[in-house]
Amino acid sequence: MPNSVLWAVDLFGRVYTLSTAGQYWEMCKDSQLEFKRVSATTQCCWGIACDNQVYVYVCASDVPIRRREEAYENQAWVQGRLCVPGPQRWNPMGGF
Repeated sequence: MPNSVLWAVDLFGRVYTLSTAGQYWEMCKDSQLEFKRVSATTQCCWGIACDNQVYVYVCASDVPIRRREEAYENQAWVQGRLCVPGPQRWNPMGGF
């Protein structure tokens, strides 16, 4: 069986992991942050902290992270093109 990890958050916001190879819950190293929610895949884990910021933990691998991507909630993409947000450009019948 491949090694996998179960992630959990206690009611104080501390994050723990349980490996299929281990027998005990281990507290994550950064105990300064308190999390509300945690979600994970096989390569990474992300969570929403009590400061409402999103934090990402990427597991070590041979593939480097190639570029940083930022997205904002008011961005709109139409056919691969970034549209400038604003009510003057919105058309309820056709979009942007």
